[in-house]
Amino acid sequence: MSGLDDALDALPADGGTAEVQRGDHRARVDVVEADRLGVRIRKLEVERDQPVDVAREARELPERLRSLPDRVAPVEIAPSLGGARLRTRPDELRGKEYFEVDVEPTRTTVRRTRATEDGREPTDFTLTREQLERLIDEVGDSERR
Repeated sequence: MSGLDDALDALPADGGTAEVQRGDHRARVDVVEADRLGVRIRKLEVERDQPVDVAREARELPERLRSLPDRVAPVEIAPSLGGARLRTRPDELRGKEYFEVDVEPTRTTVRRTRATEDGREPTDFTLTREQLERLIDEVGDSERR
C-alpha cells in the first residue's frame, strides 16, 4: 500500500486533507470523498523543496501531464509576477468545465473550474487512486532550473 493510499484511508467519511511526501515534493489533496478505487477532490497542491523556473515549467508541464483527461496549455506566463497559468479547453458537455494549473516557483496547484454567467467557480473532479498518484508525480517531477 502506498503512502497516498494510507493518507486517503485515514480520512473521515466526509473527506479532508490528505498529505503525502513523494521524494523532493509534498502533495496536499483536498478530498471530498474517497473509496477503495477512486477519489473526488477539490484541488491538488504540490510543493517542491527547490524552486523551478516558472516559464520553463509552464512550457514543459503540458508534456508531462498525462493523468488529466484533457491536455493543458499555457494561457498566461508571468515570471516577473511569480507565476503561470495553464488550462484545458472548456468541456461544453460538462457545463463549460476545465482544468486549471497554477505554477509558482515552489508550488503547483491543479483544480477544476466551471465557467458561469457570473464568472468562474471551483468544481470537484474524480480520479482513480492510481491516476491521482501519477498526477502527483507528474506535477512534482520538474527538473530544478
